[in-house]
Amino acid sequence: MAARTRWLEAGQLPAALLAGALSGCLPSGDLDLHGRGSAKGAPAQTSSGALPAPDGAGAPAQPELPQVAGSPGETSSVGMAPLVTVQPAGAQPDAGSEPLRGAADAAAAPDSAAPAGPGSVVEPPIPPVPPAPPPFAPALPDDLRNAPVSGEIVFSDEAEWEVDGIFEPTFEIHTPTASYWIAKPLGTMVSLQDRATTPAQWIDFSSGFRPLRGVPALQEPPATRFTTVRDEESQTPTHVRLTSVSLDGAWQWVWDFYVTHVTFTINRAPGNIAFNYRGVPGGSLGQEDQLVLSDGTAQGARNSFSGELPGPSEWAYLADTTLGRSLFLIQHTDDLLAERYQVRDNDSAFFTFGNGLITALPQRFSLGILPSANHASVAARVEFVTGAISGR
Repeated sequence: MAARTRWLEAGQLPAALLAGALSGCLPSGDLDLHGRGSAKGAPAQTSSGALPAPDGAGAPAQPELPQVAGSPGETSSVGMAPLVTVQPAGAQPDAGSEPLRGAADAAAAPDSAAPAGPGSVVEPPIPPVPPAPPPFAPALPDDLRNAPVSGEIVFSDEAEWEVDGIFEPTFEIHTPTASYWIAKPLGTMVSLQDRATTPAQWIDFSSGFRPLRGVPALQEPPATRFTTVRDEESQTPTHVRLTSVSLDGAWQWVWDFYVTHVTFTINRAPGNIAFNYRGVPGGSLGQEDQLVLSDGTAQGARNSFSGELPGPSEWAYLADTTLGRSLFLIQHTDDLLAERYQVRDNDSAFFTFGNGLITALPQRFSLGILPSANHASVAARVEFVTGAISGR
């Protein structure tokens, strides 16, 4: 790992008709981007005009006919002209009967069931409006009251971490309980150490050796890189907030660092999600490591687990019994999805909440390290974190 750091302190168209004997018409006009790292117009309409009738000079005058009304659908036997009923002037139709229509009326009435003719414009159906995305989660507090850990946070905006042979800009954040490295163009935690005198690594990412280690260790990496920035407005001696947004806008999440832990809030994702930890408890995955559930049930960390953890907050932890240190993992909401733990690459612990099937957003998860492998001590720390995040 190579790192370089500068430290900061916290705080229609018309138609032309020919006259007379002419009978024609003119035509109309027209990273591996996974989180990993080391340190003209509408359709034309056409229109045609009927030729005007020849001049009727010399034709005998027609007598005035009484008003007639056609009976639709009836025809006479002479020339198949429509039969009509003669009504004396002033006569009224029978009460309750519908008015009779003439042939001209019938011809003029539009046929609503007839298909659109050539040149008609058919409006396409209006697609449904997609639902608005859910709102972002409210911001977490800038400080946590009655924290069981004293001290402040020291950080650097100008650290670097090697990813695929390139030193990527990285945030380096030291709290009293753990040190974290977040690669800015990935938005991902690439390194996690405890704060013991001899610090132990709990992720140990390597782009050339173990490129899938990290947090949140997404199963399908985002399609673009990220922009990750520090929020100066919310910064205090005991709190640092980073916001990561993918360049395509499909992903958005927030890191809130406190003296006891870090909370990861995911507000946007293009599909199902999971929150994953993939790394090495206390520097390596061995027989001394345990996976312990919230009810105190313990098993060797080299054995698999699948099950639904109880709520209201779901949690478990990995303990290095030799070092006497633990890493707790929390999902701050309860669901009916199973959690899963496996050993990957024969040397990496992999724990996932919701088994990659979480659809409801936003979601919050937390992790932290404490210098104890005692279940009561870990449970007390988890109780503080869940209470602080929920506002209890």
